Amino acid sequence: VLVRPAGLGRSILYAPHGPVWHREAPDANRVLGQLIDALHGAARAVGGIVVKLDPRAEPGAANGERIALALEARGLRRALHDLQAPTTRLVDLLDGSEELRRTWDKDARNLVRRARREGVSTSVDRVGASTEIAAFHELLASTGERAEFRVRSRASLERLAAELRPSGGWYLALASFEGRPIAGMLTPRVGDRAYYLYGASLREPELKHKNGSYAAMAAATEALAADGVRTLDLWGVVEPDDPTADPEWEGFSAFKRQFGGVPVRHPGTFDLVTSPLWYGIRDTRERLRERLGR
Repeated sequence: VLVRPAGLGRSILYAPHGPVWHREAPDANRVLGQLIDALHGAARAVGGIVVKLDPRAEPGAANGERIALALEARGLRRALHDLQAPTTRLVDLLDGSEELRRTWDKDARNLVRRARREGVSTSVDRVGASTEIAAFHELLASTGERAEFRVRSRASLERLAAELRPSGGWYLALASFEGRPIAGMLTPRVGDRAYYLYGASLREPELKHKNGSYAAMAAATEALAADGVRTLDLWGVVEPDDPTADPEWEGFSAFKRQFGGVPVRHPGTFDLVTSPLWYGIRDTRERLRERLGR
């Protein structure tokens, strides 16, 4: 559980991907209650205002809904904003090569082959090499400037690599043309699942037909599957027929959907209120900020 100071001796707690429990077990409801009680205790010990929970669902039309109902039955409330992407796709990596690529859109398969013909080479960094991280951060900064989103610092990527390296969880795929990195993809693994955290590429006219992003995806999935990773969470994908989808997500979602996978809708972020007075003050402030920002 992560703890963030909120001032005046108070704090906000966050359990990313939690709580985790055997949801189909006969005693699932009792176990969930014990987990929530433990979170209450942890929050009280650090002056917690709220514990934010972000449980993950698995494929299945009603899976996320069942989790949401279980949390609401325990008195939790939906957060004003989701902290993680509420919808994604899970890709079965199969063999990581030809068998997997047969599940991709035809255009994606063709563009991987085109990248090779154009002379694009790929590499997958497993140790968090500073040169590879620096190259990827430059690509990420270029992409962020183009798409107008905030980019994490190079130091934050280095810290992430340092945390993941001991368990073999760091996977950074880079696609290069004539020795120059043109696209990259960060897909760290935890257990037998990997996550598409960041993708970046250059959009210079002379690179139009190099298709570096497709080459990087092919390299990443092949390396992950070779190491026994079973699934890749594309980490934020909206579906074309989803009326709740943010239109700004359509661009990168269209790219990700080319690689198949099963759509998943998570229950969203829930608030376990541990200090009703302070929570009410904070909630009012957040809602006022939202209104003034419009």
